[in-house]
Amino acid sequence: MSIQHTLLARQPIFDKDLNISAYELLFRSDMNNQASFLDGDSATSQVMLNAFNELDIEEVVQHHPAYINFTRNLILNPPPFDRKRYVIEVLETVEVDDELIRHLQALKDSGYTIALDDFVYDSRWDPVLRIADIVKLDVLALDQNALHAHVQTLKPFKVQLLAEKVETHEMFHACKELGFTLFQGYFLSRPEHIKGRKVPASKLVVMNLLAQIQNPDAELAEIAGVIAKDPVLSVKLIRLVNSAAFSARREITSLQHAVSLLGLRQVKSWATLLSLSSMADKPHALSLHTMTRAKMCQLIAERFASPAESDAYFTSGLLSNLDAFFDMELPDILTTMPLSRDVMDGLLTGQGRIGLILASVIANERANWDAIDWQRLKELNVGEQEFEKAYLDSIRWSGEMQTAVGND
Repeated sequence: MSIQHTLLARQPIFDKDLNISAYELLFRSDMNNQASFLDGDSATSQVMLNAFNELDIEEVVQHHPAYINFTRNLILNPPPFDRKRYVIEVLETVEVDDELIRHLQALKDSGYTIALDDFVYDSRWDPVLRIADIVKLDVLALDQNALHAHVQTLKPFKVQLLAEKVETHEMFHACKELGFTLFQGYFLSRPEHIKGRKVPASKLVVMNLLAQIQNPDAELAEIAGVIAKDPVLSVKLIRLVNSAAFSARREITSLQHAVSLLGLRQVKSWATLLSLSSMADKPHALSLHTMTRAKMCQLIAERFASPAESDAYFTSGLLSNLDAFFDMELPDILTTMPLSRDVMDGLLTGQGRIGLILASVIANERANWDAIDWQRLKELNVGEQEFEKAYLDSIRWSGEMQTAVGND
């Protein structure tokens, strides 16, 4: 079999304080241009091994553990992975018998962490539950009564509970009250609406700042003047330019010097990013996620657009998560900003190339590769290999930036 390429997506797993606890890694091979998820046979096992040989997984997950789906065949014939870095996710479709239990116990004894994926209780799983460390419950598949019943049933097994497919902040809080300590889903990238709560003055200041920064008619000196009014933003921008992420030949000691070095387009992007990362009531994971999305949009755009045009894609990626930062609906926020029509259409209606790239990047975040219009991307000189390279480069870059802006 000829392996052409492997698509990878990482999905964060959070602890109860919304810090990243681990990442789940999902793969898809592009054999015969079909969406072929790993099914555990020898061919797809080789796809996984090839991916780990080609990638620096340390760059993908940093210091966090990596959850990987294991089917029966992979459990019986485990690849040579670092047992301290990987969590084995036992798929719900595996057949539970003495052979499976024996191999899982051997993996546990050798130091692997065992998680049960998409778990629905049945007494046949009891021997596995005595081995498992973590149980993942799909909160969309279980109603409130069933979820509560599962929590009670699992208590005697002393397993850690992971709520997956958490879509809202309300569900996150409800699961936390039930005793879940790990959470996976897209709730962090969505606004948290609390009835009667007004936008804090500190967020209004940031929103006003972003509106001034994003003014397409603003000159460099005007942007510098806006930044200078915020001492924290000024210091962060200077620190950023002096970081290892930039190759300044000599130390930058003033805001004016930093601004002149970056230029108008980059100053707008960096000031926006730094303003969002300074919002103390939001977890660092949201800033990291937003930076990764923005950079991937820009890197893909560089395949068919000029540097000036690709900056608009970076900005669109940043702004696409504003609703999560401000806990407001995105249209209500964007109407306060003098954005270009292309950016506005891409963000609100998904139209144009910006809409296409943004939708593709978000689909990739969710490992929903079948939702990506690969034909339209190919017409823009973006194939699966270029797409995946942009994703991995954006992960690497966002990690460096997270350190540079002081959110490591």
